[in-house]
Amino acid sequence: MKIVIVGYGPGGAAAAVAARMFNSDADIKIVTEEILESHRKPGASLALEIPDTNDLAINDWSWSELAKKRIEVLSGTSVTQGDSKSKTLQITGKKGISTLNYDKLIATGGVPRIPKIPGTNLEGAFTIQDMADTREIGKQLSGMNKIVIIGAGFSGLETAERLVSLGKDTHLIIRSRLMRRQLEEPMSAELLSRIPSALTIHKGVSPSSISGDGKVDGLVLDGEKLEADAVLFMTGVRPNVELAKQLGVKIGDLGGIIVNETMQTSEDNIYAVGDCVEIIDSLIKKPILSPVGSVAARAGRQAGVAAVGGKKIYDDTSMRFQYDRIFGTDIVCIGHSSTTAEGMGVKTNVQYIHDTSEFAKVALVTDSKGQLIGGQVIASRMGARLGYEIFERVESGAILQDKPLLKPRHERLREYLETTFGPIR
Repeated sequence: MKIVIVGYGPGGAAAAVAARMFNSDADIKIVTEEILESHRKPGASLALEIPDTNDLAINDWSWSELAKKRIEVLSGTSVTQGDSKSKTLQITGKKGISTLNYDKLIATGGVPRIPKIPGTNLEGAFTIQDMADTREIGKQLSGMNKIVIIGAGFSGLETAERLVSLGKDTHLIIRSRLMRRQLEEPMSAELLSRIPSALTIHKGVSPSSISGDGKVDGLVLDGEKLEADAVLFMTGVRPNVELAKQLGVKIGDLGGIIVNETMQTSEDNIYAVGDCVEIIDSLIKKPILSPVGSVAARAGRQAGVAAVGGKKIYDDTSMRFQYDRIFGTDIVCIGHSSTTAEGMGVKTNVQYIHDTSEFAKVALVTDSKGQLIGGQVIASRMGARLGYEIFERVESGAILQDKPLLKPRHERLREYLETTFGPIR
């Protein structure tokens, strides 16, 4: 059996490894335009400071480790055409143009979502899609001082932190609030209060154009020019479905590839995962776009198993768990926020918990039945521990009233001491 995987992100790599685990004989190839080994996301902003760093590699997905599993990576190779009837792909790589046959195909990937404003093609206007992009910017940073970042998600904040640490005059453009879709409004405010003044934040404004004569010299915000040496777009991705259209795969109303619970497309021999798909949400059982690495990896595992004939169905494919530590703060997002849930017609309630010992604030999102469907943590430390408690309850479909979060350890210790020795004054 010949398995071809287009894309080397979390979805593609996870699919390859899962396919090998369930089939020891398959011929598995990954085709990718990337020329660098797989790396951690978020985390790639380290390459802004040290462009040649190897510290971000995901060892299990390195080319050498994949080779040990007899998974071949065709790096620096692009797919230019596809034909589902003959089950062939035309590829262009280091050896020129050639044809690749497949029995099962797994497609992945997205392209940067860039605002349609004048000046995005100027020198000094960047998007960060992979490690190569980040390294290229890192090599040019010495000639830059004032840098503007558009986008206030995980990647935008992490990039801002790295640039601030390098002493750059860094500006972050926020149209409404920090991490609007991932965080509740009070959680966004809490995060904002923890960001140091070294990062200049422009809130409630939108870019109308990038100015410059061949090279970026500023960003125009609501008619006023903000001078800049570079502009970084960290505004997310949209599905890359060009190959899918050539192959006759059905595209959904949201612009992504339609897949079933095994990540199979409308073409029996083609699967899709990651940024390019409309994945079935476990809450409402309807398709959503979820360009998140942890979701892509789970979906990739499912696609890899199904492509080699495995019958295993994983029930956590669409579960989102995002964690990062930025500006000395743990940021954890699990499942749905009230924004994403209500956008799909699900009524929600949000409860907030303060843990003063850990300088933490927690948001718990429940549906009308009290089932926990998501949560967020902003904490100085131990955010991952709190996040795991939430994740376990969301994954199991727990009713929050029946299974509340554990009290902070200092409160449990106090209760134990008072029970054992009497009231503490």
